[in-house]
Amino acid sequence: MQPQTILDAIDELPRIELARKNTPFEEMPRLRAAIAESMDAEIESVPQLFIKREDTTGFAFGGNKARHMEFLFAHFIERGIDTIVNINHYDSNNARFVAASCARTGMKYHWVAHDMVDAPVAGNMLIAHLAGANIHRVPEQPTAKSLAEKINAQETRNGRNSTIPSNNPFYDIAGMIAFLETGSELDRQTQEAGLADGPLHMWGLCGRSIGGIHLYARNTGKPWKATAVAQQLEFPKTYEGIYLDRSARVAHLLGLDTALDPGDITTIAGYTGTYGYTTDAAIAAIHLVARTEGIMLDPNYTGKSMSGLIGEVKAGNVDPEVPVVFIHTGGLPQTFAFAEELAGWRAN
Repeated sequence: MQPQTILDAIDELPRIELARKNTPFEEMPRLRAAIAESMDAEIESVPQLFIKREDTTGFAFGGNKARHMEFLFAHFIERGIDTIVNINHYDSNNARFVAASCARTGMKYHWVAHDMVDAPVAGNMLIAHLAGANIHRVPEQPTAKSLAEKINAQETRNGRNSTIPSNNPFYDIAGMIAFLETGSELDRQTQEAGLADGPLHMWGLCGRSIGGIHLYARNTGKPWKATAVAQQLEFPKTYEGIYLDRSARVAHLLGLDTALDPGDITTIAGYTGTYGYTTDAAIAAIHLVARTEGIMLDPNYTGKSMSGLIGEVKAGNVDPEVPVVFIHTGGLPQTFAFAEELAGWRAN
């Protein structure tokens, strides 16, 4: 399938412009050398490392979800939605982007934030507050769901066209569509970097972004493989079913040649920790990348993804002959919510 055919199909969908596109594609030679040194090995034992900088999309501090929201909020606008009631964890990047997207489009926003009710209003929650979110904090997810439904019903009784995004089927696939398009960006950038002829190894988190990129590869015949690090404990068991379902729906909507198949994306565990909390390995990875490349990662998502990459390279589970492209999905505002852990860390 030709890349332009995919892009033409995506262009038929409604969207609003939020994100800066063509985010940087950069090599990380100093990180590669540092990993090799830590292994007491030759640099050739570590694959070439590249990074796709989705942290630089600009909107609401940047991140992959800026692209997601372009399609999701256009979908809402087309249906006359004027109020969003969202259920998210305290650490949620999604909640931040929904808040900013509501501000941009003039919608009312309620964020029902569950867990960590005593944590300070910082990071993503602070940005959501600045963007005008009505924030309701509850201790656990079942309580959050019940409260969200009550708020949604009350807004509807008040004459507003209110929705809970997770109840809308398009919510699940908007991000995969956005990163199907991003796959075309990566295709061009890897060609410009002289990586067009051989295989590539995409590395990221379980989610819509790496799924969309790999869906692009499957439909255009690119020899790319994909590994997704589980950022939630249940994902090693559930993520394959999620990406199979979403890719099938995207393929049907856009008329693609193929959806994803079982085994298309390798999911790895062991680098997760408890959701909403960081890990020692993630903190070590954040320091290493910052001190070798001047690139910041976050403690809850990209730090864990990078710790997985470093750990798997050291374990000999990553082919050193195949360049790795690390998908930096953003999440940087939460870095400041982990200031004590990050500042107090010392290498063993």
